[in-house]
Amino acid sequence: MKDIAIFGYKDSSSGQLINMLSKKSRKKLNCIISIKKKINLNIIKEHKKRPNKKTEFVVKDKIFGLPVFYEKDFVKILKKRKIKSVFIMEDRGTERGIIFKKIKKTKIKILTFIHKSVKLMGKNNIGDGSIIFPDCYIGYKSDIGKSCIIQSGCRVEHHNSIGNFCDINPNMRTGGFTKIGNFCEINISVVIINRIKIGNNSRVGAGSLVLKNIKNNELQFGRPSKFIRKNN
Repeated sequence: MKDIAIFGYKDSSSGQLINMLSKKSRKKLNCIISIKKKINLNIIKEHKKRPNKKTEFVVKDKIFGLPVFYEKDFVKILKKRKIKSVFIMEDRGTERGIIFKKIKKTKIKILTFIHKSVKLMGKNNIGDGSIIFPDCYIGYKSDIGKSCIIQSGCRVEHHNSIGNFCDINPNMRTGGFTKIGNFCEINISVVIINRIKIGNNSRVGAGSLVLKNIKNNELQFGRPSKFIRKNN
Protein backbone atom coordinates (compact mmCIF):
# COMPACT_ATOMS: atom_id res chain seq x y z
CA MET A 1 0.00 0.00 0.00
CA LYS A 2 1.32 3.45 -0.95
CA ASP A 3 0.86 5.16 2.41
CA ILE A 4 4.03 7.27 2.93
CA ALA A 5 4.28 10.99 2.09
CA ILE A 6 7.40 13.15 2.05
CA PHE A 7 7.39 16.85 2.94
CA GLY A 8 9.80 18.76 0.73
CA TYR A 9 10.27 18.60 -3.05
CA LYS A 10 13.95 19.42 -3.53
CA ASP A 11 16.22 16.89 -5.18
CA SER A 12 19.02 17.95 -2.81
CA SER A 13 17.03 16.84 0.23
CA SER A 14 14.02 14.62 -0.51
CA GLY A 15 15.71 13.25 -3.61
CA GLN A 16 18.67 12.10 -1.56
CA LEU A 17 16.40 10.52 1.04
CA ILE A 18 14.43 8.61 -1.59
CA ASN A 19 17.68 7.36 -3.10
CA MET A 20 18.76 6.03 0.33
CA LEU A 21 15.49 4.30 1.15
CA SER A 22 15.07 0.56 0.66
CA LYS A 23 13.17 -0.64 -2.42
CA LYS A 24 10.35 -1.73 -0.13
CA SER A 25 10.00 1.77 1.34
CA ARG A 26 10.23 3.46 -2.07
CA LYS A 27 7.32 1.35 -3.30
CA LYS A 28 5.20 2.71 -0.44
CA LEU A 29 5.73 6.38 -1.39
CA ASN A 30 2.46 8.09 -2.24
CA CYS A 31 3.15 11.79 -2.78
CA ILE A 32 5.26 14.86 -2.09
CA ILE A 33 3.85 17.76 -0.05
CA SER A 34 5.26 21.23 0.56
CA ILE A 35 4.04 24.12 2.70
CA LYS A 36 5.95 26.47 0.40
CA LYS A 37 4.27 28.40 -2.39
CA LYS A 38 4.47 26.93 -5.85
CA ILE A 39 7.35 28.40 -7.88
CA ASN A 40 7.58 28.24 -11.67
CA LEU A 41 11.23 27.74 -12.58
CA ASN A 42 13.04 28.06 -15.87
CA ILE A 43 14.60 24.61 -15.78
CA ILE A 44 17.09 25.34 -18.59
CA LYS A 45 18.46 28.31 -16.60
CA GLU A 46 18.48 26.26 -13.39
CA HIS A 47 20.57 23.54 -15.03
CA LYS A 48 23.09 26.15 -16.21
CA LYS A 49 23.70 27.11 -12.55
CA ARG A 50 24.66 23.54 -11.66
CA PRO A 51 27.63 21.32 -12.56
CA ASN A 52 25.46 18.81 -14.43
CA LYS A 53 21.89 18.28 -15.58
CA LYS A 54 21.01 15.53 -13.13
CA THR A 55 19.04 17.74 -10.72
CA GLU A 56 15.32 16.96 -10.86
CA PHE A 57 12.68 19.69 -10.67
CA VAL A 58 8.93 19.69 -10.29
CA VAL A 59 7.34 19.42 -13.75
CA LYS A 60 3.57 19.53 -14.16
CA ASP A 61 3.19 19.04 -10.38
CA LYS A 62 5.22 15.83 -10.36
CA ILE A 63 8.72 14.91 -9.23
CA PHE A 64 10.44 11.57 -8.58
CA GLY A 65 7.40 10.01 -10.29
CA LEU A 66 5.15 11.28 -7.48
CA PRO A 67 2.42 13.96 -7.42
CA VAL A 68 3.30 17.20 -5.64
CA PHE A 69 0.83 19.16 -3.49
CA TYR A 70 1.42 22.69 -2.20
CA GLU A 71 -0.83 23.17 0.78
CA LYS A 72 -0.50 24.70 4.24
CA ASP A 73 -3.62 22.83 5.33
CA PHE A 74 -1.89 19.57 4.44
CA VAL A 75 -3.70 17.35 6.95
CA LYS A 76 -6.69 17.21 4.56
CA ILE A 77 -4.47 15.82 1.80
CA LEU A 78 -2.92 13.27 4.14
CA LYS A 79 -6.31 12.00 5.26
CA LYS A 80 -7.76 12.01 1.74
CA ARG A 81 -4.81 9.97 0.42
CA LYS A 82 -4.86 7.62 3.46
CA ILE A 83 -1.30 8.45 4.48
CA LYS A 84 -0.10 6.53 7.54
CA SER A 85 3.42 7.92 7.92
CA VAL A 86 5.58 10.83 6.73
CA PHE A 87 9.17 11.94 6.33
CA ILE A 88 9.70 15.66 6.94
CA MET A 89 12.43 17.06 4.69
CA GLU A 90 11.53 20.73 4.29
CA ASP A 91 14.65 22.91 4.32
CA ARG A 92 14.15 25.05 7.38
CA GLY A 93 13.80 23.87 10.95
CA THR A 94 11.00 26.37 11.48
CA GLU A 95 9.03 24.79 8.61
CA ARG A 96 9.64 21.31 9.96
CA GLY A 97 8.49 22.50 13.37
CA ILE A 98 5.15 23.69 11.98
CA ILE A 99 4.59 20.40 10.15
CA PHE A 100 5.71 18.30 13.13
CA LYS A 101 3.32 20.04 15.51
CA LYS A 102 0.31 19.52 13.22
CA ILE A 103 1.15 15.90 12.42
CA LYS A 104 1.50 15.07 16.12
CA LYS A 105 -2.18 15.96 16.56
CA THR A 106 -3.11 13.14 14.18
CA LYS A 107 -2.52 9.38 14.22
CA ILE A 108 0.02 9.69 11.39
CA LYS A 109 3.53 8.49 12.26
CA ILE A 110 6.55 10.74 11.79
CA LEU A 111 9.37 8.57 10.44
CA THR A 112 13.04 8.69 11.45
CA PHE A 113 15.81 7.63 9.06
CA ILE A 114 19.34 6.65 10.09
CA HIS A 115 21.61 5.49 7.27
CA LYS A 116 23.14 2.05 7.81
CA SER A 117 26.67 3.53 7.73
CA VAL A 118 26.00 5.78 10.77
CA LYS A 119 27.89 4.77 13.92
CA LEU A 120 25.81 5.07 17.10
CA MET A 121 28.20 4.54 19.97
CA GLY A 122 25.63 3.63 22.60
CA LYS A 123 22.93 5.02 24.89
CA ASN A 124 21.85 7.55 22.24
CA ASN A 125 18.39 9.10 22.01
CA ILE A 126 17.31 10.06 18.48
CA GLY A 127 14.15 12.20 18.26
CA ASP A 128 11.15 11.43 16.07
CA GLY A 129 11.54 12.57 12.49
CA SER A 130 15.30 13.10 12.49
CA ILE A 131 17.25 12.19 9.35
CA ILE A 132 20.92 11.19 9.70
CA PHE A 133 22.87 10.96 6.45
CA PRO A 134 25.76 8.54 5.69
CA ASP A 135 29.09 8.32 7.50
CA CYS A 136 28.06 10.20 10.63
CA TYR A 137 29.37 9.36 14.08
CA ILE A 138 27.13 9.91 17.12
CA GLY A 139 29.20 9.50 20.26
CA TYR A 140 28.46 7.69 23.50
CA LYS A 141 25.44 9.12 25.34
CA SER A 142 24.90 11.87 22.77
CA ASP A 143 21.32 12.81 21.90
CA ILE A 144 19.68 14.23 18.77
CA GLY A 145 16.36 16.10 19.07
CA LYS A 146 13.19 15.97 16.99
CA SER A 147 13.19 16.47 13.21
CA CYS A 148 16.86 17.35 12.89
CA ILE A 149 18.71 16.89 9.61
CA ILE A 150 22.29 15.74 10.19
CA GLN A 151 24.12 15.70 6.87
CA SER A 152 26.94 13.40 5.81
CA GLY A 153 30.25 13.05 7.59
CA CYS A 154 29.32 14.79 10.84
CA ARG A 155 31.08 13.74 14.04
CA VAL A 156 29.17 14.41 17.26
CA GLU A 157 31.36 13.43 20.19
CA HIS A 158 30.32 11.95 23.55
CA HIS A 159 27.72 13.43 25.91
CA ASN A 160 26.47 16.01 23.39
CA SER A 161 22.94 17.34 23.13
CA ILE A 162 21.54 18.66 19.84
CA GLY A 163 18.12 20.28 20.19
CA ASN A 164 14.97 20.04 18.08
CA PHE A 165 14.58 21.11 14.43
CA CYS A 166 18.28 21.75 13.80
CA ASP A 167 20.10 21.79 10.46
CA ILE A 168 23.59 20.34 10.74
CA ASN A 169 25.54 20.58 7.48
CA PRO A 170 28.26 18.17 6.29
CA ASN A 171 31.46 17.53 8.24
CA MET A 172 30.59 19.37 11.44
CA ARG A 173 32.78 18.35 14.39
CA THR A 174 32.07 18.76 18.10
CA GLY A 175 34.00 18.05 21.26
CA GLY A 176 32.47 16.36 24.28
CA PHE A 177 29.74 17.84 26.49
CA THR A 178 28.62 20.30 23.81
CA LYS A 179 25.05 21.60 23.71
CA ILE A 180 23.35 22.95 20.57
CA GLY A 181 19.93 24.53 21.12
CA ASN A 182 16.69 24.30 19.14
CA PHE A 183 16.29 25.61 15.56
CA CYS A 184 20.04 26.05 15.05
CA GLU A 185 21.88 25.97 11.72
CA ILE A 186 25.48 24.78 11.82
CA ASN A 187 27.07 25.09 8.41
CA ILE A 188 29.62 22.97 6.57
CA SER A 189 32.93 22.05 8.27
CA VAL A 190 32.25 23.93 11.51
CA VAL A 191 34.39 22.81 14.46
CA ILE A 192 33.00 23.27 17.98
CA ILE A 193 35.33 22.58 20.90
CA ASN A 194 34.25 20.74 24.04
CA ARG A 195 31.83 22.13 26.65
CA ILE A 196 30.41 24.83 24.36
CA LYS A 197 26.77 25.96 24.52
CA ILE A 198 25.07 27.31 21.40
CA GLY A 199 21.77 29.10 22.06
CA ASN A 200 18.42 28.57 20.37
CA ASN A 201 17.86 29.89 16.83
CA SER A 202 21.55 30.56 16.27
CA ARG A 203 23.57 30.11 13.10
CA VAL A 204 27.26 29.38 12.61
CA GLY A 205 28.87 30.15 9.25
CA ALA A 206 30.82 27.62 7.17
CA GLY A 207 34.32 26.69 8.31
CA SER A 208 34.03 28.47 11.65
CA LEU A 209 35.89 27.45 14.80
CA VAL A 210 33.71 27.93 17.87
CA LEU A 211 35.77 28.52 21.04
CA LYS A 212 33.21 30.37 23.17
CA ASN A 213 29.51 30.02 24.00
CA ILE A 214 27.03 31.53 21.54
CA LYS A 215 23.89 33.24 22.85
CA ASN A 216 20.35 32.81 21.51
CA ASN A 217 19.55 34.33 18.10
CA GLU A 218 23.11 35.04 17.02
CA LEU A 219 24.90 34.66 13.68
CA GLN A 220 28.60 33.94 14.18
CA PHE A 221 31.38 33.32 11.68
CA GLY A 222 35.17 33.04 11.60
CA ARG A 223 38.19 31.27 13.06
CA PRO A 224 37.65 31.84 15.89
CA SER A 225 33.97 32.64 15.38
CA LYS A 226 32.78 36.14 16.17
CA PHE A 227 29.39 37.80 16.51
CA ILE A 228 28.23 39.16 13.14
CA ARG A 229 24.62 40.17 13.82
CA LYS A 230 21.39 39.00 15.33
CA ASN A 231 19.95 35.98 13.53
CA ASN A 232 16.43 36.86 12.43
